[in-house]
Amino acid sequence: MKSSVTIAMPGTCGELIQGWLAEWAEPVLVSCPIPLYSRITVELQTEPVIHLLNGSGHCLKSRRAARLVLDTLGRPNLGARVSLSSQLPPGRGMASSTADVIGVMVGVAYVLGHSLTTAELARLACQIEPSDSTMFNGLALLAYRGSSQFCMLGTPPALPLLMLDPGHTVDTLAYNAQLDLAGVRRLAATTQAALDLLLQGLSEADPAAIGAATTLSATSYQSVSASPLLEQAKSWAKDTGALGLVRAHSGSVVGLLYPAHTDLADPARWLANRFAGTIIQTQLIGGGYHLVGQVDNLPYPAMTRSD
Repeated sequence: MKSSVTIAMPGTCGELIQGWLAEWAEPVLVSCPIPLYSRITVELQTEPVIHLLNGSGHCLKSRRAARLVLDTLGRPNLGARVSLSSQLPPGRGMASSTADVIGVMVGVAYVLGHSLTTAELARLACQIEPSDSTMFNGLALLAYRGSSQFCMLGTPPALPLLMLDPGHTVDTLAYNAQLDLAGVRRLAATTQAALDLLLQGLSEADPAAIGAATTLSATSYQSVSASPLLEQAKSWAKDTGALGLVRAHSGSVVGLLYPAHTDLADPARWLANRFAGTIIQTQLIGGGYHLVGQVDNLPYPAMTRSD
């Protein structure tokens, strides 16, 4: 066993795709990972109590995650001290909850001398709440509410992305509890079309196809959950030469996806005069957790405030 470990988990700018997969007869998503992180430090305790030294609003979920892994690995007699710090504000659709939950699970397993597979992480995470797919390396399609089935899609190109954060929060537990599943089911054909475009974009290294896929999914989901920012962002995407849109389906952020090597400074300045919120210059990356130290040299996104 190890004494302690610190895990870094990326957040997201919502989802590249979200909808219904007819083949699985389930709601599915493909997260849009970005290089903003939660850092989770885990230390084993000899008494069976989970202590959270600080938290990011996900304390109950983090405690459940730690206890679930301890019980799953046959160590219910032990506890843990968990410290959470995050660059991911909650309630925006940036996968802050999934980052904390997966980081705690990975950390507890690590200090016990175990390594959970990504399939195990997805299964356990979905027992706690509907999960994002950021535990997977690369991009993955995940049945995020139920079976935790998944399909690996490939490694995305590092496409620049401007994330627009209006500052509004969404209670994701309440959102998912009230989700119009019949409405999501009606998106099956559009979801499949978006997924086909995304797979084409990944296999052919075609950013335009990726942008078309994400825009199709983002706009079609308006019939289930309308983002008040999406239509305006669609116009801004055209004005600034973006490939397409990315949205949080249970959150408020919207992203503009750009061709590779785009300098985001100019479109960020242009948008700062039009958008009353925070603009974050970032990029699409693959998911997956890291031991802290492996991500310390990554550049953190620049933020532009319009106020």
